[in-house]
Amino acid sequence: MATNKYWSIIFLIAAALATSVSAKVFIVGDEKGWTLNFDYQAWAKDKPFIVGDQLVFKYAYGKHNVHKVNGTAFQQCSIPPTNEALTSGYDVITLATPGRKWYICGVGKHCESGGMKLFINVLSHAPSPPPPSVYPGKVILVGDEKGWTLNFDYQAWAAGKRFYVGDKLVFKYPVGRHNVFRANGTAFQQCIIPAANEALTSGYDVITLQTPGRKWYICGVGKHCQLGLKLFITVLPYPTYVPPPYHRS
Repeated sequence: MATNKYWSIIFLIAAALATSVSAKVFIVGDEKGWTLNFDYQAWAKDKPFIVGDQLVFKYAYGKHNVHKVNGTAFQQCSIPPTNEALTSGYDVITLATPGRKWYICGVGKHCESGGMKLFINVLSHAPSPPPPSVYPGKVILVGDEKGWTLNFDYQAWAAGKRFYVGDKLVFKYPVGRHNVFRANGTAFQQCIIPAANEALTSGYDVITLQTPGRKWYICGVGKHCQLGLKLFITVLPYPTYVPPPYHRS
């Protein structure tokens, strides 16, 4: 009996250690912290929050606070009683149960007008990782022997080609003559150049296609984009390998 009790204690300690090792600490808003005029839903998007993880709301003491609320209070910015607020300026919340969680700031109109509200969905355990792909990926030289240059039809070049997650695009050009920007659909259509520090400029820029969907690339030098130095492709998920039928001899 004593032996069983001993092993039960060991098991509980091991389980607690495993949970503490795997748990993550999320600083809400990262370097911005808990503040006005920040998109917390964009920050939370695609983050896996798991039971045992901790949220840290970091802010200047006295400037904000944190309330745990329900979905209705979150939508309407209904502030609970003041004595329910977390006010330390470094409020740590351990995610103890799975499900939806809502948090708002109860100071002034910070919730309604300042966007200081966060909704997350907490999972009971970490999602299983996707199975490793056996697809090795191809290296695709954009424009083939022409490379990345003016007076070339990149949409005609891309037509009929299949681009998969795992493939690599190589933009080859003389250094300083062109560059490569990843863009969105609007920037692609209107040739809106992103910030200069986002440019790829090596002359042999390799981009691994990591996610499926539409991808847009433009040159940001002069009027090169308006002159046709732009590429749009659709990336497909990992191709599935189907083995040939087995024939007995």
